[in-house]
Order: sequence, then C-alpha cells, then structure tokens
Amino acid sequence: MLVLIGLGLEAKDISVRALEELKRADAIYLERYTAQVEDKYVRYLEQETGKKLVELHRQDLEDHLDKTISAAKVKNIAILFPGDPLIATTHKIIFDYARKSGIKTKTLHSVSILTVAIGESGLDAYRFGPVITIPFWQDGYKPVSFIDSIRKNLENNEHSLLLLDIDQKNSRFMNLHEAFDVLKKADAQGAKTVIADNTSFVMIANGGKESQVVRYGKMSELEKIPYAELKDKILSLVLPAKLSFVEQESLKRFE
Repeated sequence: MLVLIGLGLEAKDISVRALEELKRADAIYLERYTAQVEDKYVRYLEQETGKKLVELHRQDLEDHLDKTISAAKVKNIAILFPGDPLIATTHKIIFDYARKSGIKTKTLHSVSILTVAIGESGLDAYRFGPVITIPFWQDGYKPVSFIDSIRKNLENNEHSLLLLDIDQKNSRFMNLHEAFDVLKKADAQGAKTVIADNTSFVMIANGGKESQVVRYGKMSELEKIPYAELKDKILSLVLPAKLSFVEQESLKRFE
C-alpha cells in the first residue's frame, strides 16, 4: 500500500493517526522540494517512528516514479509531503499513477497554506477565485499572465490568494518587496492597471506557525515593514475584492 501523508506547516502538525501509519510502514520517504520542511521536524519524526526518513528529489517523483513506488505493491510505503497531500500537481500524479498501477492508496490530510491564509485573512472563504502564484522574474523570463488572473478575480468580485514564489535551487523565498515590485511591473504592462500604492492587501507571514505574522494595509504601508522583521519567513498575500460589512469589521483587527 502507498500512503500519502501531510505534514502540515509546523513541526508536530502531523496527526496521531498519521504517526501510527508511519510506525507500520516498511519505508518512509520525504518530499521537501515543493515546500520547506525543517530539520527539527525530520528529527522529531525519526525519533517518534524509530525509522530513517529517505529524502526524495524531484526526479524521483517525476522521472523515476515507477521505481520509487513499485515496492508499494508488496510493502507498506509512506510518502510525507509538506502541507496537505494532493494539493500540488506532482502529488496528484503520484496518486493517479499508483491507482492505474494497481497499487492500493491511502491519503491522510493535514493543514495547508491554502486553508490557513484564507482563514487568517478574515475574508469569506466562498468568495475566493483561483489561487495565483507571483513568480520570480529572471533575465529572459518575466511572465505577466498571473496579472490577468488577478484582474479576472477582481472583475468577478472574488478575492485573490497570492502565493509568493520559492527558489528551491537556492533555498530562497520571495520577499515582500520583490513581490510588490513584480506585481507593479507586470500590472503596468496591461491596458488596465489594477495595482496601485493605495491597493490594500492582507499579508500572512509563516502562516500556520507559531511565528505567524498577519498585517492588513495599503501596499505603500506594507512596503514600510522592515526587511529584518520578515526575513526568512514564507509569505502569502490576499488581494481583497469589494468587502462586505462583516469582512470590513474582521479586517480591523489587523490594522
């Protein structure tokens, strides 16, 4: 059997049921290239289960998936994922491939940034449009299509959850000033701009962790947050559409 297990966002977010499953597993793999998993969390899991976690790389799940999970046909294999399994496209591919290969599967879910950011924002969860990622810009690679998704959400009076890019190769998270810079430059290339200095955002730093920070304010105000205050934190932004009275009242706690 192949068991896909979510680790949540903070060390020890894993459920008791998931820990029991890991103790029964013949082998435990860890995927940590789609998001950060702290070393102390790995040590905790190894101590609780008495087993060594084997780290998987992108090619193990994309190019050599058959080799990675084939043992699950006769053994209990567990794969640990940051956040919640089946959220990332890669994780869905694993699930579908196993099913087509006749491998029994089980999924144990956990908290993800999608639920945390939406919940912590204080906005109505049913009013969010498609999730959008703000990408790092590089020489020869400066995508702007994400701005069209933001515009469409606003036209539909839907809030936008904006995930900031992660440079896995260099273990670097996009900071707030980089995100706003890309947003403004991409928006300026469109016929109709939707981002301005007085555009309001909810900023969630290290969502779901003890070190979580949530702020609400105009972009010009949030840009004044000292870099050191948010250093090494994983950030998300929420761009609200037109607010209801209840949402307005809820956001006052962050001002």
